[in-house]
Amino acid sequence: MDDYAGRILAGRYRLPRPPADEYELVETRAYDTYSGQEVLIRQVLLPEVVGAEPEPYRGDGGDTARRALEAARAAAAIPDHPRLVQVFDIFVEDGSVWIVSELVSARPLAALLADKKLSPFRAAEVGNDVLTALRVLHAHGWTHRNVTAGTVLVCDDGRAMLSGLAVGAAQEALCGYNTLPVPALAGGGEEAGGGSWEGPHSVLELERARQARLTVVGPVTERWAPEQATEVHENWQLAPPVGPAADLWALGSLLFRSVQGHPPFPEESTTELVQLVVAEPPAFAEECGPLRPVVESLLRQDPEERPDVEELRGWLRSLVRSAPEPDLGLRTVPVPADDPHKLPIVRRRGELVRRRKAAADPVPVPLAHGRHKRSRERKRTQRGPRTLGLMLVALVLALLAAAVVYAVVFLPRAGGTTDEGSAGASRTLPAQVPGGDDKPQGSKAPPSKTPSSRTPGSGAPTGKAPASSAPPTRATPPDNTVTTGLGGDFQLRTDAEGFRLAVPNGWQRSGKNGDGQVRYSGGDYQLLVVPGRDSATAKGGDPMAYQNDEPELAGFRASGWSSASGLRRLDMGGIAAAEGEFSWSDASGRQLFARNLVMIRDGRYHVVLVVGPDNRRSDVKRYFEKAAETYGT
Repeated sequence: MDDYAGRILAGRYRLPRPPADEYELVETRAYDTYSGQEVLIRQVLLPEVVGAEPEPYRGDGGDTARRALEAARAAAAIPDHPRLVQVFDIFVEDGSVWIVSELVSARPLAALLADKKLSPFRAAEVGNDVLTALRVLHAHGWTHRNVTAGTVLVCDDGRAMLSGLAVGAAQEALCGYNTLPVPALAGGGEEAGGGSWEGPHSVLELERARQARLTVVGPVTERWAPEQATEVHENWQLAPPVGPAADLWALGSLLFRSVQGHPPFPEESTTELVQLVVAEPPAFAEECGPLRPVVESLLRQDPEERPDVEELRGWLRSLVRSAPEPDLGLRTVPVPADDPHKLPIVRRRGELVRRRKAAADPVPVPLAHGRHKRSRERKRTQRGPRTLGLMLVALVLALLAAAVVYAVVFLPRAGGTTDEGSAGASRTLPAQVPGGDDKPQGSKAPPSKTPSSRTPGSGAPTGKAPASSAPPTRATPPDNTVTTGLGGDFQLRTDAEGFRLAVPNGWQRSGKNGDGQVRYSGGDYQLLVVPGRDSATAKGGDPMAYQNDEPELAGFRASGWSSASGLRRLDMGGIAAAEGEFSWSDASGRQLFARNLVMIRDGRYHVVLVVGPDNRRSDVKRYFEKAAETYGT
């Protein structure tokens, strides 16, 4: 209460004492004496506005103040939403309309942009939150008309909220426009303010409203969409109406300002701004990066050519999902160098250890018979910690050696599968192969993304011979059914191209095409295998970079609606690999989903790709996991 020692509005809202150099109150905090909470109060001045009728505005409120008050109250009646700032009270006092709203722990976007620009991905996050609020307003028949950097609030937790609807409605009513939606006009009657007033009815009224808006709104690009800035002509009724497309124009201008650091049109003069918006294209969004197509489509002159809300929502959500991880290396504190002159001397509790000086201060040798005892005590004091450390290191090494010996000698026997052709090393098969008489029924090993677990043989151990030994020649065995926890509906196939992997029963194989792809098809699903088509020397040794330009994902990159997730680098026992999930829409409009794996074997790239319908992602993942686990050359 001590901070609010200014005037009192409406008998309940206590304002803070204004500074000496502040003459006009536009927006300030206030203390509500009724509820005991802080609120935010916004003042909308009532200027001398002359309507179409000869009766001028009266200082005691009059018809203009009544219209502004009714428009603001109708806007405040919209149901609460997490992305909309709630309005508590609206009243007229001292020639102004006062709008009382909740005090959000947030900063206006204009204050954030004054410090630094936003990245394209961060701007897409803010734009997605603003678009969520606009969807709610458009569903209730409202057009916001006041989406600016001052009405978008960025909260402390990162989310964005939209305010200013009641303020914008009051300002538009002061100019002579009617912002009430059609349902409010039809059902509100005289109390809603829609029965007796419907806005401008003639060229003269519309031109007066436009000139008044030039003064009230000012040079703010977001509030001057081309349909709002068009000059009034005799056929003014054929001009495009002001609707939700005007809010999308405002959102596009806001995204442009957030990333570029300046508006798409100069804002030195309101008249010049209005002329440029109608006659000239906006400035180039060269710094918007992946957000540039979205901004350019929103700033189109024709409202019909701008994207609708749902299409725009999909674009923004796709950009948010593809945002890169933050670089934490810039905030990492470097560890100081191991300088013994700067680090403290570590000593044991209850013992004072002094550092011996150099040869300049030799230790005197006593002549008494207790010399050897004191010498032994001094050596134990000086060398005791070092000896203890060596003993601990030796003990740890002995435990590690014992663990390795136990794993080599006893673990293969416990698993029941030994590899007598390898040098004493044994590994467990990922699944039992029927026909073997030394494997217990139903024994399984957990799947692992290592080279050994992805190259099982047909009735043979999965261990591989050393790299120095020549690979044995083997004939192509027939397909063997692999019994798995998924119902035993897979076959382990050895392909003529020199690889083998598990394929669902009944899938048909297509021959190797000109792109080096071996294709297995089953209904709406396809399994593509590329066994070493490209060399790592020519394409580089980074599997992530190869996956970005992989020819098998050309449809994903060419689609206008696509998304990627789960992109990561793998290290499968010394084999560099990368995988990811991709979804896109093909030319026929089908929604596809794919799991992809890229690995480098013997200096060449191998690709395993499973594609299927987007609504059957679980089946695509199941086929991919089995193929990736059993792939081997």
